Amino acid sequence: MERRAERKKVNIENWLNTYADMITLILVFFILLFSISSVDQEKYKLLVKAFTADPNTLEQLMQDEAMMSDGDLSSDFTEGEDVGLDDIDDLDALYWYLRNYVKENNLGASVQVERSENIVFVKFMSTLFFEPNKSVLKPGGKGILNWVGEALARVEPMVKFIRIDGHTAEASPGNDTVNNRDLSTERANEVLKYLESNYVKDPYKLYAAGFGLHRPVAPNDSEENRAKNRRVEILVGKNDPLQEELDKIYKESD
Repeated sequence: MERRAERKKVNIENWLNTYADMITLILVFFILLFSISSVDQEKYKLLVKAFTADPNTLEQLMQDEAMMSDGDLSSDFTEGEDVGLDDIDDLDALYWYLRNYVKENNLGASVQVERSENIVFVKFMSTLFFEPNKSVLKPGGKGILNWVGEALARVEPMVKFIRIDGHTAEASPGNDTVNNRDLSTERANEVLKYLESNYVKDPYKLYAAGFGLHRPVAPNDSEENRAKNRRVEILVGKNDPLQEELDKIYKESD
C-alpha cells in the first residue's frame, strides 16, 4: 500500500507579506502624487512644450527656463501682501511696494516694474510725464514721481545709483520735427532734477541718459509700437561696477 503523500504545511501568515507590500506601494504612490503637485508651474509648462508639437525650439525653451530662474528670487514678501513706506529697507521691499501701487491704481498698461538680484527697474510710458515733443513735466506726472520719490528716499542710503533713461520714437519715419537725442536727454534730466529737488539727498547717486530712438523695445512700424518706444525708465541698483572701475582709475592717477 502506497504511503499517502504528506500534506505540506501552509503558512497562514503569508498574506501579511502581500498586505505589507501593498501598503508600501500605496504610500509610495501618494508620495509621488504629492511631489508632482508641488512642481513649479512654469517649469511644468516648459516640460509640456517639450513633449508637444509646440513650434518653440529646444534652445528657446532653455532660454525661457534661464529667464525664469533669474527671476526666481527669494523674498520676504508674498503676492498681494501690503508693503508700506516704512517697510522699504532693501530692493526687495522697494520692488513689492512699487508693484503693489501699480496694481492697486490700475497702472499696469503704463507702468512696468521688474527686478533682478541687483536692480529694480521701472518703465513708464512717456505720456504719463510729457506732452508730445515736449520735456516739461505734466502735473499728473509729478504726482507719479512723488509716489516714486518717496520710495526712493527710503532706499537711497543702501543703493549705489539711481539712473533715469529717456527714450523716444519717430512720429513717423522721416517726419520728425525734433531732435530725438536732445528730447530724450531733456526728459531724463527733467525727471532727475525733480527727484533731486524733492527726494534724493545725495546727487552723486543720480544720473541721466538720453538714447533717442536708438534703443527701441518694439518695431517702429506702427503708432502702437512707437508709443511703446517712447518711455522713461528708472533703474535703482545696489552695485555700480562702472563707477567702481572709475574710482580705481582716479585713485591710481593721483
